[in-house]
Amino acid sequence: MDKKFIILALLAAVCAGGLAVFQSRAKLSAPAADLFPAEKLEGQVQGTRITVKEDGSGGRPVLATAITSFGIKPELVSPTGYGVLKTVRRSYPKADWISVFIAEDSAMEAASNWVGVAEMRGGKVIVTGGIPNKAQIDSLGKLSQPFHRPTQADLKAVATLFDSAGSLTAERWDVSQSLLGSGSGRIDKSRFFSLDVETPALHAAAKSLGMDPKQLQSLAQGVTRFYWSKAGDPL
Repeated sequence: MDKKFIILALLAAVCAGGLAVFQSRAKLSAPAADLFPAEKLEGQVQGTRITVKEDGSGGRPVLATAITSFGIKPELVSPTGYGVLKTVRRSYPKADWISVFIAEDSAMEAASNWVGVAEMRGGKVIVTGGIPNKAQIDSLGKLSQPFHRPTQADLKAVATLFDSAGSLTAERWDVSQSLLGSGSGRIDKSRFFSLDVETPALHAAAKSLGMDPKQLQSLAQGVTRFYWSKAGDPL
């Protein structure tokens, strides 16, 4: 009886393991219609440019950035996230984890100032981030952390600053990796609100723009806070 019991237990474990593998594969091969239903894609911004940064090797997720049109409406961030994820998944159909960081201008992509992060992981899709509303901006502004919604001229200023500080783009991209798998809105955002810029780069950029260095630094920090204020918040 003991031997039969052991054999039955082993068979049950093997069957359970096989079921888990089957379920995992089922999630992995879930049809696009299930992961990206038409209603979730409605309103996505067309013509968004996607660049794959990492191909998912070594156990890492597939990482990509997407540049959409400047001035994207808040309600279009989520459908655009679904749209870019669907596009990347076509090239990586077997990937279990794909993350796409969405910026609304090439200057904001270089600065890692994202309007959203779209992720597909374990058969689920979640889009986080968003654009803060006036009440949120005013609330945090009272805490001596002013936000600044950039204009076209501000985009040029930020781009000039990042061009002057050669390592800044890579550093900010590394910081962005902390958003991977967040989705709970519980990350510590305070350390992302500041933007440390080395003095020579700051002065060089300010001089080329005809701006005071402190004014340029304040502008760059305000823009960073604007985009990172809702980082990790589910949409």
